Amino acid sequence: MVEEFLMLNPGPVPISKNVRDEMARTLVSHRSPEFAETYQKFRDGLDYVFCNSTLDGTRSAKNGMSIPLMGTATMGMEAAITNLAGPRDEVVALDNGKFGERFVDIANRNCLVKPIRANWGDSFDMELIKETITPNTRVVAMVHQDTSTGIMNPIKEVGQIAKENGAFFVVDGVSCIGGDEFKIDEWNVDVVVADAQKALAAPPGISAIFATDNAIDAFDNTNAGYYQDLPAYVKTTKQNKTPFTSAVTLVRAFVVALENIRKEKIQNRISRHRLQAQANRLAFAEMDLSMFPRIDDYSNYSNTVTVVSLPDPISSNSSDFFKSIKQRNVTASGGHAHLKDLILRMSNMGDLSPEQVLRGIRTIGEALNDCGIETDIDSALDIAEKTL
Repeated sequence: MVEEFLMLNPGPVPISKNVRDEMARTLVSHRSPEFAETYQKFRDGLDYVFCNSTLDGTRSAKNGMSIPLMGTATMGMEAAITNLAGPRDEVVALDNGKFGERFVDIANRNCLVKPIRANWGDSFDMELIKETITPNTRVVAMVHQDTSTGIMNPIKEVGQIAKENGAFFVVDGVSCIGGDEFKIDEWNVDVVVADAQKALAAPPGISAIFATDNAIDAFDNTNAGYYQDLPAYVKTTKQNKTPFTSAVTLVRAFVVALENIRKEKIQNRISRHRLQAQANRLAFAEMDLSMFPRIDDYSNYSNTVTVVSLPDPISSNSSDFFKSIKQRNVTASGGHAHLKDLILRMSNMGDLSPEQVLRGIRTIGEALNDCGIETDIDSALDIAEKTL
């Protein structure tokens, strides 16, 4: 019997039945009182996740507001940069993965970018960061947990350096918000970007940012694109609407996904994601798969996506390996660009059950065996089950 389809690629992630059902409801106008009420729930749900993602339950932001965006997280990344910095402003963008590279590309199109680069999956040189960020820096942009490499970058330390130099700190929190801890004030974050389709477990297509009052006061749409006008979004968000046509169906589904998170409680959700990530790491280690990220005292492994190096001979051509996974009605991902055949990326973002995590581990073990790499699947599953 064929098992139910299971997506374990790092976004989009599976969505729950009540989220799917919400998208089938009769459409209403995006300017109707009914939708304004839905939008208020949307804002409340976003505030809960953005501001309460701490293990001890304390609120992480003294001020600021959640701002829904009618576009994916790349829109949020670009909006944050272009509403805080202009063509003559210096932006320090940190790149050690696909999405750090995206921050560099965005800043390079709009500002004076000073990239800080490390090999994809490597940790940043903290001394180089201290040397590069100066009082001339307007914005520092960084990814928290990069799904392209599975590394967790040192947001707290970089945020402190940005603060000491008077720079705004913009963080891509796409794969951590809704799945791991995030401390806005303690880490000196001015704008954090989240996306529906990652740990928040909503359909892809829309995103949100949280901006502190300091950042909101500094937003300037002079150099921003018409659709990335954050002052306009701030104004209309306070009225429970958007400056342009709202993605009504996606907003409704997102609201239900946020309600699911509130029912689970964000602290429980964070702990669950951490346990699931640990189970994946321990199981893969039992299969003799090495973690891909090279961490140090300032970085760590992501708690929402596990990335391991593929062994020879799979790494010379991984198509048969991923075909074997797909034949079991499961999807996982290879790498971006030059990492295409070299790594396996497997998500635990969203609402996965222990059984689904174990199925993912079993599938990877079976695919390795299909490709001639002998693994002790039962031992790996036993370790994972005990962790979960």
